[in-house]
Amino acid sequence: MQQAPAHAIVPAPVADPGKQAAVLPVLKSCDRPVRKPTLRFGDGVAFDQALKSKLRRGRTVVVDMDTPYAADREAPLPLGAWLNEVKQSGGTVSIAPYCQKGRGFGGFFANLFGGGPAQPYKAARRYDAVLHVDAVDQVVTQVEFAPRKAAR
Repeated sequence: MQQAPAHAIVPAPVADPGKQAAVLPVLKSCDRPVRKPTLRFGDGVAFDQALKSKLRRGRTVVVDMDTPYAADREAPLPLGAWLNEVKQSGGTVSIAPYCQKGRGFGGFFANLFGGGPAQPYKAARRYDAVLHVDAVDQVVTQVEFAPRKAAR
């Protein structure tokens, strides 16, 4: 029975394109900016319906990400489609780092939003969005939809 030499490299498992990306390790634990979020990001259809219902009320809605996503990646669907609708309807999508001053956000903003059909996300057209990014880990942990202020 032969053993592999000590310097041998064991191949890493190949990612299955049909599965979600691995969860990023947390470098430092920080409290999220909003202690009592309105919704949790989860199942696509149920999430869409719940967010649509909350946005129709015209109040601020905070979505808590059970699994934060990397700030330099597109938002997972269907959340990305909601953010895209905010942006395409003239709203702003901004970044609010918390926890510690960040290491810089580079040019990731351009690839941040997923696409999708516009009509199902019509309720987002009167909102702006803020992505709460853990500055240490560079992950989006909460997304806040806030009613737009009237233009003057």
